[in-house]
Amino acid sequence: MAHPAAILFRELTSVPTAPFYEEGPAGKALDWIRRNLGARVAVGRALGGFLVRYRGAGKGPALAFAAHLDHPAFHLSRVTRDGARADLKGGLPRDLLPGAEVEAFAPRPKDNRPLARGIVAGEGDGFRVRWTEPPGKGSAPEFATLALTPWELDGKWLRSRSIDDLLGCAASLEALRRLVKARAKTNVTVLLHRAEEVGFVGALELIRARAVDAGDSIISVETSRELPDARPGKGPVIRLGDKACLFDPNLTALLDDAAAALKGRGIACQRTRLTGGTCEATAYLAAGYEAGGVAIPLVNYHNAGPGKVAAEAVRVSDLAGVVELLFEAGRRFPERTLRGGMRRRMDHILAGQRRGLNRWKMIS
Repeated sequence: MAHPAAILFRELTSVPTAPFYEEGPAGKALDWIRRNLGARVAVGRALGGFLVRYRGAGKGPALAFAAHLDHPAFHLSRVTRDGARADLKGGLPRDLLPGAEVEAFAPRPKDNRPLARGIVAGEGDGFRVRWTEPPGKGSAPEFATLALTPWELDGKWLRSRSIDDLLGCAASLEALRRLVKARAKTNVTVLLHRAEEVGFVGALELIRARAVDAGDSIISVETSRELPDARPGKGPVIRLGDKACLFDPNLTALLDDAAAALKGRGIACQRTRLTGGTCEATAYLAAGYEAGGVAIPLVNYHNAGPGKVAAEAVRVSDLAGVVELLFEAGRRFPERTLRGGMRRRMDHILAGQRRGLNRWKMIS
């Protein structure tokens, strides 16, 4: 039987996604949350995405699992019976795109049945789609994805056109479900961001709106390009940093302790700096949050296969491992004096000693 996170991932990929066109998987995620978590969590909505909050420890900081709902794709314009202009949004492999097959969708598709099919033409920034099956009369496709499998389980491998990062969303929600089921005395939030692939837009909007408490600790949950020291099948990766920066050492220590507990149960983890890209932990670090990351090693990152576009792929065992790692980190979080807890402690000290400060002000 497939892992519960893989089953949820199949649900999320039953509709296509693209930067700013995440309504499909967001709706599937919300349906799953209602069925599996119900009133035990609070769901908040913002321009930047969704916040799913579990408060098992009452007031105080939360550990937030951050993932994103989009995947690189094309925005379509100047649609005719012959084709359309295709503006690439996100980092698909430009050299492999000419001749690739795509499927075009309405702004809010209900399933994976496209309005039209076509072939990518052009190069650089001048891509177009030439229809092989044009849109029907009155239909108006607005975005297009590569014509690759939405979900395929092949033995030890899970493949999809959009593993990055709908699989991170599935892993985060499944870890939350397990924490809720265990009635863990901890506070955990899942952040489902929009438009990560065009510059962390969703995360930056949540930060701007102060939707995430300043005392919360953020763990970016990603799938990241495989590297010589981050191999598929060797377990999830504790991410020491990304291409842009190093991550918070205290939060990394929490993940290290969680991994040590898993090792005793025969579950392996890897530990390295993943420099194949930049993740949302960097955005939160820049805004002053305590942030770290975990990742699943990804084959065919952003659909760049050997000589042609291809479905992304991960090992199922690594997906199972990252859910265990997040669950264990979430369970251990209240025991740690991380930045949010330290800030609350300092505020308490200040409140208790304010009288002395006021006296000094009178003397001066």
